Amino acid sequence: MTTSRLGRLLGYDGIIATLLLGAFRYFLVSLSFVACLVPLLAFQALVGWQATHLALWAAAAAALTVVPGLHGLMRAAAALLDSEPHVARVFWSGLADAVRHRWGSALVLSAAVLVLGYDVALLGADAGVLLGAVAVAAVAAAIVVSSTFLSDSPLRGAAYALAATRIVLQRPHLPLVWLLLAVLATLATSLPVIGAVAWLSAPALAAVCATICNRTLGFAGARERVGA
Repeated sequence: MTTSRLGRLLGYDGIIATLLLGAFRYFLVSLSFVACLVPLLAFQALVGWQATHLALWAAAAAALTVVPGLHGLMRAAAALLDSEPHVARVFWSGLADAVRHRWGSALVLSAAVLVLGYDVALLGADAGVLLGAVAVAAVAAAIVVSSTFLSDSPLRGAAYALAATRIVLQRPHLPLVWLLLAVLATLATSLPVIGAVAWLSAPALAAVCATICNRTLGFAGARERVGA
């Protein structure tokens, strides 16, 4: 009896091994997403916010990898929920598909970063301008994130962007959930002691939570109607 319990606990297919393997898969997905943010993190560390043409254009260029990374992250999150193997391969496959077929979304986000940067640089960083920039950034982020859930849609170009916008308008609670989860994940990475470690799990956890919310709140049905 004791031997069988130890086998279930410590065996290759036991509880501990299963938990460690699951944690490692989350780690791989999060690490892959953080790798996509390296240009943005490098810009923040080396340049930072400056009201110069070079800094604003560099920020826009650094943001080009965010949307493909989000596509890969959401595909990998669905794979994690469905207990599929090779989640890292799923992530990079989703990223490659986004680069080939959804590059317009990356350009839109980069253009939004550039426009908002020039607005703040030219109009000043007063409360009204910052509030407007944050509102526009939130709407743009919601549309970009909603587009990542349409990665299997046959739509292209403007129709694809309109479908993502339609989802945001039809189900405004979903973008609020996505933004809340993203803020919580970002805050977790800024904690004093465990913040650095949170980078290794927060992206995958937030994406899995967002996918659970989508399936619970009927996003799959909305996606199928849009694709049809």
